Amino acid sequence: MGKVFIFLLLGGFVGPDGYAVSPGILVLAHRLRTFGEVSTHNWSARDDVTQRIAALSPNDKVVLIGYSGGGFAITEVAQDLDRSPPHRVDLLIAYDPSPTWSVKSIGNNVVKAICYCNDLPLFFGMGGAKLKGANVDTVAITEPHPVVQFDERLHRRTIAEVEKLATSHNEKPVANNKPSGRVEPYAVPDHYSGRSHSSKMPAGQTSQPSFRSSE
Repeated sequence: MGKVFIFLLLGGFVGPDGYAVSPGILVLAHRLRTFGEVSTHNWSARDDVTQRIAALSPNDKVVLIGYSGGGFAITEVAQDLDRSPPHRVDLLIAYDPSPTWSVKSIGNNVVKAICYCNDLPLFFGMGGAKLKGANVDTVAITEPHPVVQFDERLHRRTIAEVEKLATSHNEKPVANNKPSGRVEPYAVPDHYSGRSHSSKMPAGQTSQPSFRSSE
């Protein structure tokens, strides 16, 4: 039986700054360890990620998650894997991918793709790109681009999708990890949002960012 491999590509302007500007995605990576082997990468390491995936067994399940520049990078990884013979990507999730002109079309080697697409990125033209191609579920959101990585509702959706894939693959959860249903509040730093708040929003709060899903 194969394994579930989860690759997360971080945001950033130049690549190496990804670990400094993507703390919300690093927290998500920690939460996903229950469901498979997790690794984080700068978006500029997409060629290395492609090679790692290409070397996996056909029995393994592959998850690609990317935020901002990492969102466009995972579309390039998926495209590079759609060769002869193509390598399957079981789940691809893009958090507000950017820049819009660099995002590649999703090929038939991607079983399911989800794009959290921002109607209001408001960050130097970053964010707001849409995924095009087969099997894409677009989830429209409205919030500043740097805050997307802290959106607990999006993380819940991501975790649920990865959990469903791992369960269908009969992958046993790794012991001594926190239950997937537990919400881990994360304070958004002042320099991202202008104020500090927990990603676990109180019920009925009107300032909660909105999103809608469309096939």
